Amino acid sequence: MKSVKTSKFAAFTSNRRSALAMIAGLAVAGASWAQGAFPDRPIRVVVPFGAGSSPDVISRVWGEQLSKAVGQPVVIDNKPGAATIIGTQAVLAAPADGYTLLYTVSNTTSINPYIYKSLPYKAEDLMPVSRILSVPLVMVVSANSPIKSVQQLVQAGKDKPGKMNYASYGIGISTHVAMARFLSSAGISMTHVPYKDGGLIDVMNGNVDVSFEPSTTAMGQLKAGKLRALGVSSLKSVAALPGVPPIADVYPGFVGDSWHGILAAKGTPAAAINKIAGISQQIIDSEEFRKRLTDLGLVPAGGSIREFQAFLAEDAKAWAKVVKDYDIKAE
Repeated sequence: MKSVKTSKFAAFTSNRRSALAMIAGLAVAGASWAQGAFPDRPIRVVVPFGAGSSPDVISRVWGEQLSKAVGQPVVIDNKPGAATIIGTQAVLAAPADGYTLLYTVSNTTSINPYIYKSLPYKAEDLMPVSRILSVPLVMVVSANSPIKSVQQLVQAGKDKPGKMNYASYGIGISTHVAMARFLSSAGISMTHVPYKDGGLIDVMNGNVDVSFEPSTTAMGQLKAGKLRALGVSSLKSVAALPGVPPIADVYPGFVGDSWHGILAAKGTPAAAINKIAGISQQIIDSEEFRKRLTDLGLVPAGGSIREFQAFLAEDAKAWAKVVKDYDIKAE
């Protein structure tokens, strides 16, 4: 009888020790987060655009610096399509542990929720981490076009109502929405021609009259003399595009900039978000990174997580109004 009691006591003691060990292990794990052990393996960054695109180019520059800072590989995973929806879904399908991040643009949170009737995610499913930069859009025409200014473009539109056309990266993409806003401000109409690749070649060849193009991809063709810049969508001129006036000089208050930023799935540990945000700010503040951006006509951003959150709210509010006013819809 005594041996049975002893056996039960030994089992109880063993179980108690196991439980205490598990609790201690959890405490150590929690402490490791607090001490900055994250990350201890590669970080995957989903970019919802193809290779060579503006977000792809900059995400790789940012990712290289992040990798150096954390001592772990940063893998860029291109998942283009459906106005950033495919890439966003991929991030939300992964564990919310900080090891899968989304490097995206304004469409994801500021435009898609208002143009799609059935969107497989909500803006609230994503958490702000860091706003990397602002992307001025450049209004461009073929270098052989007779149009040499925003005013001349508007006059041509009035002279040929409904007969001119413009290219974009697709229905509801920022280049489409920004042009819709411009046409409304100017009081003219043009036919929208959506392209998967933005249609820049057709603009250069004169098959399409005009388009808004991100500064990163416009710069090379402008320098090569294949395009002419009429104006930029930012409120101020862009250092890399001297002599190209803001469209707001003609239509006060007009703005059509996009942005690049890092988002994470809701529920991602604060320790992970804070660490990525802090390192991102250091990257943005570095002279090397800022020069790379300004050379491409981009504007470094940065700021706290709370500031990014406030920015997202205001950005969504502004574009929601544009979408509603111009009745932009996508299936």
